[in-house]
Amino acid sequence: MENVLLRLRETQSAMSGTEATIAQYICAHPEEAAHLTVRELADRTYSSPSSVVRLCRFVGFAGYKEFRQELLLNVHSLGETGSHEEAELDGTSSISDIIGSITRRNIQCLEDTQYLLNVEEVTACVELIRKARTILLFGIGASLCVARDAYLKFLRVDKPCILNDDWHSQLLQARNATAEDVAIVFSYSGQTAEMIECIKALKENGAPVMAVTRSAPSPIAKLADHRLHTATNEFTFRIGALSSRIAQLNVVDVLYAGFVNAEYEYCMKRFVKTHIYKTEEQGESEKSEK
Repeated sequence: MENVLLRLRETQSAMSGTEATIAQYICAHPEEAAHLTVRELADRTYSSPSSVVRLCRFVGFAGYKEFRQELLLNVHSLGETGSHEEAELDGTSSISDIIGSITRRNIQCLEDTQYLLNVEEVTACVELIRKARTILLFGIGASLCVARDAYLKFLRVDKPCILNDDWHSQLLQARNATAEDVAIVFSYSGQTAEMIECIKALKENGAPVMAVTRSAPSPIAKLADHRLHTATNEFTFRIGALSSRIAQLNVVDVLYAGFVNAEYEYCMKRFVKTHIYKTEEQGESEKSEK
């Protein structure tokens, strides 16, 4: 089921002023908006029916009727407005407040990302990974940590993958790519200049590109062949990759689990072969070190 309210929040920054006003009204009054005609909604937002229809198409619906049906499902099935604001850090938060706020943000981000992930898109990405000669991984900063996690996972099942830590090496990696490879690019913002340049090189070589990025329109989302969207609920003043990193890691887990499920017998054999057993002496040594 498409989470309409989440989609409206995620894409507001890319909307026109009128469309953003309509989206804000719907998010603030979802149950009421779900029962309004297109003209009534236009009147409430001081806009026009054509502006409402443009908004519906902007977030992926054919028209207002389809949009309103999905909004009604959201209101009745999800049971909330989709608003989940948490207190920002202000220098006076207690450790207890921080534990609760960060945990709630991470949980909500994972739940929102679940609604943003398209089943058909994920299925297509898993198939690309299965057929690829090599998985090429890209990311810098916090996204590099997520790419490293993907590298370690696919290494366990002996799926060839390459990850270089510095950007220049990643660019060379992109320029050496072929149509037999598949690239996974991690970028929370979707605007990382270095990743944009890598994707352009990948596209020139015919390599299919998956982008793990936020839902809002961005240069990276536009360039990619497949988009695996993550939710965005970082603090207004972004102190670092917090819930966004958790959401990216969740997408990696989904892709990896999908690959293992599709190649089950092969992967089970690899798990047995690559398992590192600890001897009794190693276990005792670790205990003594603690």
